[in-house]
Amino acid sequence: MLLIKRLLGNKKLLFALAVLYSCVITVLFFISTSGLPRIRFSAIDKVVHVSVFFLLVCIWQLYAMRQNEGVLTWRNSFKILLWSLFYGIVIEVFQGVFTHVRSADVLDVVANLAGSLVGVVFFQKIKHIFTV
Repeated sequence: MLLIKRLLGNKKLLFALAVLYSCVITVLFFISTSGLPRIRFSAIDKVVHVSVFFLLVCIWQLYAMRQNEGVLTWRNSFKILLWSLFYGIVIEVFQGVFTHVRSADVLDVVANLAGSLVGVVFFQKIKHIFTV
């Protein structure tokens, strides 16, 4: 546990992780899913969006908390929430405009926002675990 806390205390490493995760999901949101196997659970797409954005805001909140010497206010979390909402909207618009294999979906934006909201509230509740 001490090793994990030390790794999570490294601001540069957390920033790199947050940027890398953001870049990876951006790429994944633009690749074709036509070659992937079909899953019969119709809401799996929305579950994926919720999960991806949940983790996105958790990582960025952890970085913001480390950046502010272990303090993460609701105001900072709200800013991250707004940025994630903006990012989710931009991704959906770009999918509709710049790709032929993906389409923009308002319900994806709703799922993104839901994951972000849950991520903000969840992280606010557990942030004390990450104090070094």
